[in-house]
Amino acid sequence: MWRRATHVLRASGVLLVWCTGCSSHTWFGVLTRPSAVSRGAHWHRRNAQRALESEFTVALPRHPANAKTNDLLESAERFANQILANDTSAQNQTWRYDVSNEERVYANTYVNLGSAKVVGFDYDYTLVSYKPAILHLIYDLAKEQLVGGLGYPSELVDELPGYDPKFAIRGLAVDLDKAWICMLTLRYRVSIAFYGRERVDPKVVARTYRSETGSGILPPEERKKRLKPLNDLFSTAEACLLADVVQWFRDRDIPFDTRSVVTDVLAAITQAHVSGKLHRTVSENLENYIEPDGQHLLQFLDRLRAAGKKLMLVSNSPFWFVNKGMVHVCGEDWRNRFDVVVVSAGKPSFYTGNRPFREVSTNTGRIKFKPITALSPDEVYCQGSMAELLHLMGWESHKGSADFDGSSIIYIGDSLFADLVDARRLYGWTTGAIIREVSHEITVQKSLKWQRAWKVLQVLTLCARECQKTFIDEKHVDNGEQRTSYSTADTEILDKLEDLAADWRSHLDGLLNPNFGSIFRTSRDNGKTAQPSLFARCMQRHVDFYTSKVENLRLYSTDHRFYPADYSIGVLHEVLHLTDPVSEALSRDPRSTEAN
Repeated sequence: MWRRATHVLRASGVLLVWCTGCSSHTWFGVLTRPSAVSRGAHWHRRNAQRALESEFTVALPRHPANAKTNDLLESAERFANQILANDTSAQNQTWRYDVSNEERVYANTYVNLGSAKVVGFDYDYTLVSYKPAILHLIYDLAKEQLVGGLGYPSELVDELPGYDPKFAIRGLAVDLDKAWICMLTLRYRVSIAFYGRERVDPKVVARTYRSETGSGILPPEERKKRLKPLNDLFSTAEACLLADVVQWFRDRDIPFDTRSVVTDVLAAITQAHVSGKLHRTVSENLENYIEPDGQHLLQFLDRLRAAGKKLMLVSNSPFWFVNKGMVHVCGEDWRNRFDVVVVSAGKPSFYTGNRPFREVSTNTGRIKFKPITALSPDEVYCQGSMAELLHLMGWESHKGSADFDGSSIIYIGDSLFADLVDARRLYGWTTGAIIREVSHEITVQKSLKWQRAWKVLQVLTLCARECQKTFIDEKHVDNGEQRTSYSTADTEILDKLEDLAADWRSHLDGLLNPNFGSIFRTSRDNGKTAQPSLFARCMQRHVDFYTSKVENLRLYSTDHRFYPADYSIGVLHEVLHLTDPVSEALSRDPRSTEAN
């Protein structure tokens, strides 16, 4: 148990607490946000983290003249501290918090596995799971290309720090003009931006992306030209390398054109993939780069076959590379489980083009020239197109069985735009996304530290809502008079509560990723509000179900029906009641709460 001595001071009407039980003596911004801290590089996260780690308590402000407000603040303070003190009676009575298992499948829409006649798969990060070593490899290969192929200073090879798994997340975007790594909200606002390894001031971000109408959102045409999305796990190496190269130039005061650096880094990453070096290195060291989870994958594939499903593999990778990995994971006979194998497909143009298929020699890897009039499970094909695939397999909705349509085909992949968007939008396929980060985020959210902080944040948010009710004289409301403006003291209370909430929200984000937080949501207004990220919005729009690994589907019957949660499709008034237990706790008479 920490030995703590607290010294309480009042400065500018804000309760400040000094803790001498910590390894370093520090003012805790969890109780207030002085301007030097709130605009600082740590962005309030460290203060809330220290509050949790030192078994500290939350102290809320007090209204100088409103007893009702103070009663509510006292209740909120007591309730938050009961959570932090791990008071199980308080948590059990007022909270019902259930975190699903990391292997669960989450449905955005109604999905009936029993009605699926065809199940298709991508290869990379879907049928095979890569270890983090592959991202280090991509970073290193692209770094070598910058120096050896594009003439960058040779010092980069030794002085760049290497791939940092904690820097970037999936779902970011690169500003092609400014070389910023950006995170976007569901409404296309840039919420977080990094220039090199330094976070850009939110005010600068707001000014930079303000449109002519002042909306703070770039016009669609400019956004498409200027922001390049980074939507798969491979792209985290791309973001990290760009940030490191930019920071290297900045640290040495070397003038550079941001657009040229972005172009060069993106070209180096592309070269790492298309040159064959990446594929060759991985295939020569499969144990170093591929997770050995073939047993569960085989179990799932065999169950699908036994249920009468047709299976297909459509990958952008070359056959020799896919074959090496599948043999490693599933054995030499892996192709016996698939009715169609398509490699070097060139997704997403595979969905919109009209190329013919070509057969690939499974012995030499060479492409044959004979015309393809049917697709055989005994052969492997490359190139092609979606329209040609549906035609040759008889899967067109207007042919064959009357009930065969796009929804009878499930396609599972890891990249939203390369694998899933056009399959669903153009052909009506049922889409499943493999989002590895789901497992990580659930693990973090199951931790006591995260749950305590999240619950305190809910208390602070509800407290701010309820406080406003106490600011209004009930006599005026009863007489039908218009509500008056808040007093200066009223607004100061709300400001301080918002600052406290921002501290805790920033801490929650930092538990998931120290720079960008969750891939599914992002903060705005310097942490005072949060909303789904653009990645989350795209996933909700274009993906029917998602999970952390394709093998998780083995835990369900091949006839399983996934139902979306009611609140996932509801509007605010339909889901606000889910926080009622906390609201009720805050609305209790503080004296009766204390007596209990």
